Amino acid sequence: MRAMWKIAGLLLLKIVLAPHGIAHAGNCPTTPDRYCDDRQPHRISVKIYRNFLVVAEGRLEGVPESQNFILDTGTAPSIINVRLVKQLGLATIPSSFTAIGKIIAAQAAVLPELTLGPIRAVSLPVVVQDLSQLERDLGIPIAGLVGLDVLSKSSFRLNYDKREIEFGEISHKGIPVQFNARAGLAVAEMEIEGKELHILVDTGSDQVVLLGGNIAKQGWLALRNTSQTGTSLVDGNMDIRVIHAPDMILEGQHFSVERVYFIPGRTDPVFDGLLGVRALGFRCLSYDPGSGAIYLQR
Repeated sequence: MRAMWKIAGLLLLKIVLAPHGIAHAGNCPTTPDRYCDDRQPHRISVKIYRNFLVVAEGRLEGVPESQNFILDTGTAPSIINVRLVKQLGLATIPSSFTAIGKIIAAQAAVLPELTLGPIRAVSLPVVVQDLSQLERDLGIPIAGLVGLDVLSKSSFRLNYDKREIEFGEISHKGIPVQFNARAGLAVAEMEIEGKELHILVDTGSDQVVLLGGNIAKQGWLALRNTSQTGTSLVDGNMDIRVIHAPDMILEGQHFSVERVYFIPGRTDPVFDGLLGVRALGFRCLSYDPGSGAIYLQR
């Protein structure tokens, strides 16, 4: 198993710079590995940390208490904390994941069952990682990171203002980004300073990040002489540079942020960088399995 994993702002870009319960309506059938289809709305209250990181409660088979999960569209496959793997007595096998273009050795396991609102995922392949540093950063226990490999089992709408995620029928409002079910990721075609790039849609980030190794010629970027050191849970020392206020176009709409971060030498075969959903001011993110698209709405 080769997994891709990061959380910019906590995992990726901790740069050296300046209990809601599950609530839903109706009766949900226990059909394995699917979502509840009783035509009733299902809502989960979520908590938002640092104005971008979404945490919801879910359940693991074999653990009596509900657990905190980070909802991260930039994670594939989902991740489980090593302490719960030990608690459940799950077998693990050697694996690896790619974090910001760097391959990291890891372990993999299969969760018997994970329930999040109306979604019930069984025999779920996951990456096993020690999330204790992340727990200390947030000040709460974290059972794992739930990616689109789980969330895409249902249509849903994540609303940052209302601090909730609703499962069920959604509208097609917003900027569409195609979801790659095989990779478990949504990658947008975005123009930055006139160059077309493939950028990962990432709720686990509050920044826009470019992987320098994917970009053969960097002359088109106005890289400032502001090289600095960044730290992450998987890489204690990264060279990070800053692009100030580049012009960015997504589906014909212009966006601007004060800084875009550039990591020289890092590569990924699927995408050229990360698009933090909150970095561009998006207030809602929806997924429709019928159209196979993620919708970003300001």
